[in-house]
Amino acid sequence: EMVAQSAKVPLAEGLLRERAQFMDLMASTQSRALRHAFFAEREVLRVPSLDGIAPRKIETVGVLGAGTMGAGIAVALSYAGLPVTVIETSAAAAEAGKERIKATYDRALKSGRIDASVHARRMASTTVSDRFETLGACDLIVEAVFEDMAIKQDVFCRLGAIAKPGAVLATNTSYLDIDPIAAASGRAHDVIGIHFFVPANIMKLVEVIRCAKSDLSAVATGVALAKRLGKVPVV
Repeated sequence: EMVAQSAKVPLAEGLLRERAQFMDLMASTQSRALRHAFFAEREVLRVPSLDGIAPRKIETVGVLGAGTMGAGIAVALSYAGLPVTVIETSAAAAEAGKERIKATYDRALKSGRIDASVHARRMASTTVSDRFETLGACDLIVEAVFEDMAIKQDVFCRLGAIAKPGAVLATNTSYLDIDPIAAASGRAHDVIGIHFFVPANIMKLVEVIRCAKSDLSAVATGVALAKRLGKVPVV
């Protein structure tokens, strides 16, 4: 409206109208909400319980599950320059997951957000297979399988047996109690929750959940990873 006014009224009068509009907008509920969000996103990054706690080193990340959520998480990790190993239950599911991930990169290429060299680099840094044991080399593993307690406990029992010492094991569950899942791993101190929102490669919020026995360094690692992905971590 003010741009249109600039073609109709003298400059001095237009500036007065613009000022009046600005004052009205500044007092609006939308303005207050935006300012609240601005400060909240910065305040939430200050977690007193993690002061002085160093995150663990993360160079390679695994994702268990290549459905909508798992594929989105893998893409987000790849965007941050991390090599990603994505595991599915069968060769057919792995191939479908690879195509799902590739489709996201293809859309970015088509829209001009990335060029061909970046597309090739991201595809090369993303490995999708059905070889569960390859997760053993990862510094952090994010589980994104079906929301079923028995399935997740089985997965974490297997992860606890193959993950290297110090690896962080994270579940993406949106509502299940994580403590029984952590207990199934046999190394609950390494387990946290990292809950992404769909689509994981776009949505900024990431919930980092500290479980009853989570080591603070594991929680700090979840926060550091979310920041590295350009997300807003909320502990």
